[in-house]
Amino acid sequence: MALSVSDAEKARIAFQRFGLGAKKSTFKRVAADPMAALVRELNKPKVALYNGRALPSYKKAASQSQKSFDNAENFRRKELEARVKKHLRADIGFVERLVLFWSNHFNMSIRKSNAVRGTIGHLERTVIRKHVLGNFSNMLLGVMQHPAMISFLDNDDSVGPNSKYGRDRGAGFNENLGREAMELHTIGSGGGYTEEDVTALALILTGWSYVRNWEADNGYNNGRNRNRGRFIYRKTWHEPGAITLMGKSYPATGRKQGIAALRDLARNPATAEHIAFKLVRHFITDEPTPEMVEPLKQAYIKSGGNLKTVSLALLQLPEAFSAPLTKLRTPYELAIAQFRALNKIYKKDDYWWAFAGPLSALNNMPWECASPEGYPDETLYWLDPDGMTLRLDTAKVSGSVYGNRYRSGALSLARSLYDSALTPETKQRISEAGSKSSQFTVLFCSPEFQRR
Repeated sequence: MALSVSDAEKARIAFQRFGLGAKKSTFKRVAADPMAALVRELNKPKVALYNGRALPSYKKAASQSQKSFDNAENFRRKELEARVKKHLRADIGFVERLVLFWSNHFNMSIRKSNAVRGTIGHLERTVIRKHVLGNFSNMLLGVMQHPAMISFLDNDDSVGPNSKYGRDRGAGFNENLGREAMELHTIGSGGGYTEEDVTALALILTGWSYVRNWEADNGYNNGRNRNRGRFIYRKTWHEPGAITLMGKSYPATGRKQGIAALRDLARNPATAEHIAFKLVRHFITDEPTPEMVEPLKQAYIKSGGNLKTVSLALLQLPEAFSAPLTKLRTPYELAIAQFRALNKIYKKDDYWWAFAGPLSALNNMPWECASPEGYPDETLYWLDPDGMTLRLDTAKVSGSVYGNRYRSGALSLARSLYDSALTPETKQRISEAGSKSSQFTVLFCSPEFQRR
């Protein structure tokens, strides 16, 4: 029996606005109560985690990535494949979408160094996933003390000019990590900080580094084989004395000075507003209103930065199930939605031309955005003419690769994915498309599939 249009639309919103796309086996079950299904996923124990027995430990990823590009690339490929398989197993995928959001919030590019390439998957798996429904300050600290972020934002050679090492070597500090920690990761560009505050945080974070290969090989700067590639706090590199940041003086407590400063930034009301705005923009609309942002901001402040509480506040917004699905799925989200719809992923031999190649052409390959800001969330970024042409081209590839392996036709699949939310226009276009692969191309290009 078909669902009512209203019930089907709410289920579609649950899967597309908040999830990774419908699976034919779950649409009607979620349609019974979409909100309850999303909350149930948030409440599922260890929902964000997965068994990483075949994946490298922190020690192995950090150490072996320093030794060669091939090692680092092998770890990246394994982590990405495990991530995609986790996406497919998720019931709706709300928590997986949150993982993607936070990974992009703390964006890094593997093109920066082997340290990033070989450990970014580990960071997402063990830091982002661990804290995605926990406390934001713990996530922030985990990221800021990870070799991937230290390398990406050039803090590995950041030395306090008045430290022992700085005086002896004439070395100086790098502002990148301090600047992005404030501008992108916590209080945001409108959060009221000054250039002097950027400098202060950069000085507070001097000495936060990781052990490079040459240091481990030669025993330099406290590098050893046992800590190769891992985070290290270099006491003699740290700027001495109390440092004032945003009007508060942080005493000279070494590494604890940075931890205290970052926790205070995480608790700042401006951070609450910055994160609330980004969450609403990512999930609901390109133009968040103050009325949409405020409930999430207050949930963050009152809970002390509990991200599960904030995620629940997002679901409870009046617009959560009423605003139209006007945002475009990113190319990566489209690929995952196809895999979930067909219950198939690329074969290893098809990895490049059926998955990585199209995403690279569409400028949305995971962990490859060069800017610390991450991939844009605004729909206009993904709506350019070249991008839309490439979407059609990649839909044709997907229709050819996956459609011919799928027993039932595209129309049967579309009905199971959308039920009464499938429009007559899309039904007609699929029916008239001709070949089986063309029908799947039409489905993958339809408004129902492209929008979230």
